Amino acid sequence: MTQLLKSAYYKDGLSDSDLDQIPFNLRAITAHHNFKVWRSKSLLYRIWKANLHIMIYQLITTVFTALLFFVPVVFLYNFLEYIQKKPLNKASDWGYVCIFGMLISNFLLYLSIGQQWYWSASEFNTSVRGMLNAEIYAKSLRMLNGLCLNDNEENKNDGSNLSKSNNLAASVGKITNLMAVDTNRIGQFSMWWTTFIDCPIQLTIALYFLYQLLGIASIFAFITLIIILPINQFVSRHFTKSQNKLMKFRDNRVNLMNEILQGIRMIKLFAWEKKWRNKILDVRESELKELFKAFLCLSMYNLIWMATPVLVTIVMFYVYTKVQGNELTASIAFTSITIFNELRYVLANLPDVFMQGYQAIVSIRRIETFLNSGEIESQFVKTNTLKIGFGNASVAWNKYGEDDEISSNEFVMKDLNIEFPIGKLSIVCGPTGSGKTLLLMSLLGETNLIKGEIFFPQTPEDILKPEPFMSNWILDNCVAFVAQESFLQNASIRSNITFGLPFHKERYKAVIKACALQRDFEILEDGDLTEVGEKGLTLSGGQKQRCSLARAVYSRAKHIIIDDALSAVDAHTAKHLMLNCITGPLMNERTIILVTHHVGLALAKADYIVSLKDGKVEISGNTEELKSSGASAAILKGANNGIDFEDIIETAAENTELKRSNNTKQRHPTAHRGGSTDATTLPDFQNDNGDSAKIVNPRKLIKDEGYAVGSVEFKVYLAYILANGRFFFWFMAILLFTTARFSQVMENWWLKIWSNSNKMLSTISQDSHSLDYYFNIYVLITMISILLGVSRLVWLYYGSLRASRILHENLLNRVIRAPLRFFDTTPVGRILNRFGRDFEEIDSTLTRCLNMFKILFLFGIFIGTAGSFFHNVRISLFFQYKFSVAYVFLGRIYAKCSRDMKRLDSVTKSPIYSHFGETIIGISTIRAYGATKRFMEEMLLRIDSNNRPFFMKCTLNRWLSVRFNILGSLLTFIAGVFILWNLDRIDAGLAGLSMSFAMVFSKQIMWSVRNYAEFEMGLNSIERVCEFLEINQEAAAIIEPRPPASWPHNGNIKVENLLVRYSQELEPVLHHISFEIFGQEKVGIVGRTGSGKSTISLSLFRFIEPSDGKIFIDGIDTSTIGIEDLRSRLTIIPQDPILFSGTIRSNLDVFSQYEEYELYDSLRRVHLLPSSENEQSSTTLSDDDNVNVFKDLDTTINEGGKNISQGQRQLLCLARALLKRSKIILMDEATASIDFAMDDKIQKMIRREFVDCTIICIAHRLRTVIDYDRILVLDQGNVIEFDSPYNLISNSNSSFYQMCQNSGEFDILKASVLKKKNNNTNEF
Repeated sequence: MTQLLKSAYYKDGLSDSDLDQIPFNLRAITAHHNFKVWRSKSLLYRIWKANLHIMIYQLITTVFTALLFFVPVVFLYNFLEYIQKKPLNKASDWGYVCIFGMLISNFLLYLSIGQQWYWSASEFNTSVRGMLNAEIYAKSLRMLNGLCLNDNEENKNDGSNLSKSNNLAASVGKITNLMAVDTNRIGQFSMWWTTFIDCPIQLTIALYFLYQLLGIASIFAFITLIIILPINQFVSRHFTKSQNKLMKFRDNRVNLMNEILQGIRMIKLFAWEKKWRNKILDVRESELKELFKAFLCLSMYNLIWMATPVLVTIVMFYVYTKVQGNELTASIAFTSITIFNELRYVLANLPDVFMQGYQAIVSIRRIETFLNSGEIESQFVKTNTLKIGFGNASVAWNKYGEDDEISSNEFVMKDLNIEFPIGKLSIVCGPTGSGKTLLLMSLLGETNLIKGEIFFPQTPEDILKPEPFMSNWILDNCVAFVAQESFLQNASIRSNITFGLPFHKERYKAVIKACALQRDFEILEDGDLTEVGEKGLTLSGGQKQRCSLARAVYSRAKHIIIDDALSAVDAHTAKHLMLNCITGPLMNERTIILVTHHVGLALAKADYIVSLKDGKVEISGNTEELKSSGASAAILKGANNGIDFEDIIETAAENTELKRSNNTKQRHPTAHRGGSTDATTLPDFQNDNGDSAKIVNPRKLIKDEGYAVGSVEFKVYLAYILANGRFFFWFMAILLFTTARFSQVMENWWLKIWSNSNKMLSTISQDSHSLDYYFNIYVLITMISILLGVSRLVWLYYGSLRASRILHENLLNRVIRAPLRFFDTTPVGRILNRFGRDFEEIDSTLTRCLNMFKILFLFGIFIGTAGSFFHNVRISLFFQYKFSVAYVFLGRIYAKCSRDMKRLDSVTKSPIYSHFGETIIGISTIRAYGATKRFMEEMLLRIDSNNRPFFMKCTLNRWLSVRFNILGSLLTFIAGVFILWNLDRIDAGLAGLSMSFAMVFSKQIMWSVRNYAEFEMGLNSIERVCEFLEINQEAAAIIEPRPPASWPHNGNIKVENLLVRYSQELEPVLHHISFEIFGQEKVGIVGRTGSGKSTISLSLFRFIEPSDGKIFIDGIDTSTIGIEDLRSRLTIIPQDPILFSGTIRSNLDVFSQYEEYELYDSLRRVHLLPSSENEQSSTTLSDDDNVNVFKDLDTTINEGGKNISQGQRQLLCLARALLKRSKIILMDEATASIDFAMDDKIQKMIRREFVDCTIICIAHRLRTVIDYDRILVLDQGNVIEFDSPYNLISNSNSSFYQMCQNSGEFDILKASVLKKKNNNTNEF
């Protein structure tokens, strides 16, 4: 610790490298291992059992401290009694014995206190935080997707109308709060629980001493204590209720904030920032109301416990003087007051301890509810590698509690009997919403198995390391999974592909080639070392999907599940992936279960086919058998919207077979099973390391989180001061603090006058006052002191609530109006840390520090106390100087070091939340690859990184308290010596006053320093909020004059000389392009990945401001209008469907703007509901039929829409967008995950119902846009063609013609163009 303080003294700021490792028993891996042993027991039992040895040491030191607590007071009484009775000119031997006894007893007491708090704060608190965070994360790795819980414990007797989504145990916001707030509260209480042990001991000893001093009066004091106690129970009950509601509102707010951050692109595209902001602020207002109630309870508690020792003192002195008729001497008065000062310190902590206890109980219940929820292990998937499939199995998405019945609206796949061939390719097809993804996820055990059996291998957590020559690379019991919604970590592309496996150059190169990633790496400046950002945001949809596919191919898995990986790529790339990857040499002898709408591409090489419809297996069997029976032709016909393209597919199959045979011939004869990776058979990259060896230091997209260095800047103080209130607020705060402290000093001063009144009575009888006079004034002073103390607290609570409201609103406004680049480069966990843990600190902890002015007044007390004390006892300037220098020096080092520890503590929390959020998003992929152990180890390392500065911060407090208290003991000893030297000038009353001041002097200065440091540490949260208050903002939301209400009236779009780059230091993405789209025209935009298609849409919505050129919509330059006006008048349907937790209704009509019939009409437009005619003809359903979940608008949608398919999510987002009825609609791969037949229906609907709108469609599927009016072809940021589909496909030299040829669907596309041409001719 001394070395750390030296570093803090000589350095501007400390970093993680300056910290030592925490003790082995406190490391997360040790704590977690100890904690999980008793997983079947209650949470409280597990905490007790895992930390039993710490609690025993804590208990021993607590009892020892309690027994020593009043020993110095005994020596003080004897010292004052000696001064009062000592004759003049007699030796002071007994006086020296008393003060020496005080010195030794104080030394022992403070060393014992230091050791007690080391075990309480440094050891126990750190251990509890580590083990709870680790266990919550471990539970999230085992948690079943879509789990619903009855939150009866929390919702009982609660009339609040919270969203249904609050009952989702798996909500990211709730679990984030469990890790950020609840674990911290339990850890805080673990420090203070011994108060319930030492408080009764100290109270008993204190009453015993008081009985010795005051006799029967102390019994009356004890009775007063008993009478007051029941009031606490009443306040406690209300506080507990308030805490339950407060935590639910906090969960709801953080969960909403998480959903906003996850869906920020869509929110900005729809110009919903203000509406979501108001939604968050409404929840925040409810949270602050509950916080205000909690503050009122705290104020009541403080009133009770501040009044308790004072009332007891009044009753005691009244009985002692008035009833018993005794004289109040200086030794009795100041000894009893010293005892009560010590008791006041003990009892003053009780309100906080009780509150922390109630908060800890609430938090334990919340965490226990989560830990007891359903797990993935409860699914009985038989991991027999000799068989893959289903045996009379029925499965559904959601898992309910044991007492819950499955909803009648639940989509259930019943009586599945399928056996996939091992080592072969199987395809699963069917229309959107037929249950394809549910089928695959059931194989992985991610769904609810209602009955029957599922057979599928499970990847072990400890995979054998491959041999040097890779002869054992492919393992029979390993599984890989390519999710429909790609999961990528915030790391380099290479790291995402290898996914924890060793980097094998030859195999890696072969995988990159097979997955068509070579050209992408050439385009990317850092090649495969490019950092992909959170959720792969720097890559296109196709690039993300191919990286996910590459990870599966590179893996050691023999069994690979691929969920529609071809949907996000263009036709040419899909064909390449099918020929060279899925049916290529790297996949030989590997089991592949492929969900796809590209049935024609896959059918030729598939050994097994499953066709689904409405959750039932319509057709399944061996490909050859199905061909001979004609079933395969029916599947093809259905997949191609009823058109028979068998001849075309046969031709494609022949081409596929020819290329496959050529690939086989090129294979190296000694290639091992499952991976032809000989470098000589593959075209080399530009270098040996995957096109990235020349990149020494790849650019870092997401920078490490920074933190301030040195003292907290004045602007941070000012921000918090002004947020609390202006001149009047601070004037009243200063007035209340001044008068409150003055009244406390007056108590002791008046006791001095009272205790000396007996001498005055004997010398000047005519000026003496009665006992009632002294007693009544003493009562008046103490009552005023109590009222002022409580008023001060209430006033501060009021100011802190105002500050919390203002700062939160300002932060929310800045974040929600930040440009997309901010969200690209800032992890969600880092932002959530501000809205979660930092605001919990601002709301609660910072207020309890009683802010800066309390500290300044404590410092003022120190100066005043020191001045009067030094003056009275005539301590030499030498001692004054020495002690002042020592206090200032120690306090300065402590404050600087603890401030840095707090900053490191805050900074190291964000990686924990980021890693957790990343895990929740990709949990199915992580479990499929057997990577849960690796992710758990990573989390344990991050928990240790966070616990290190926290442990050091707690240990620093012990370091300071021991040294300050020992200095205080020395000062008291020196004061006693000087009193004995000056007995001729100091009477017993003045000696008692001086010694009582001396005994609290070190505590006052220590708490001055501690409060100052705690306040600065609390200001770290303000500092972090202020950092985000300075982030760049988007262009103005509204610019006057605003465009006409009818704009855009025609839908004409004109692009002139547009030059776009993502940042000034990067190369342009669009190179001075110009084109014009006429009103009501339907235009398709096509091109390879990286050609600039999405950049056009981003420029149109002004997410990227052009470096040169302009965009005009109906003659208005878009740069001259506010982005809110621009985005709200346009409609975009993005590729990634973003849904929020809630219901179908709340996702369609997020802000309750439409009538119910409009919502149903929109669902019918996108064919999620049948048309009115079809609905009437299909009203009767058999028991085995699935109810259409979209018929009930109140059907629950899980977070991210995970309980419906990707295609259904896209259609629901399409239905939501079409409700706007904008004049310009931009579709960015909006139907990529939808089957061809549904896509065709959607396109026909758009052409029919939006005939007066301008439609721009970015598509990989050429069939989606082949009958549009014109096609815009992009290549490397340039417009190379812009003409009608007929003219482009008729020109064999055109790029579009080549794209059609490469798609494998040239005849289909040409037939569609000719059909449209003929229809137009006939109409003409």
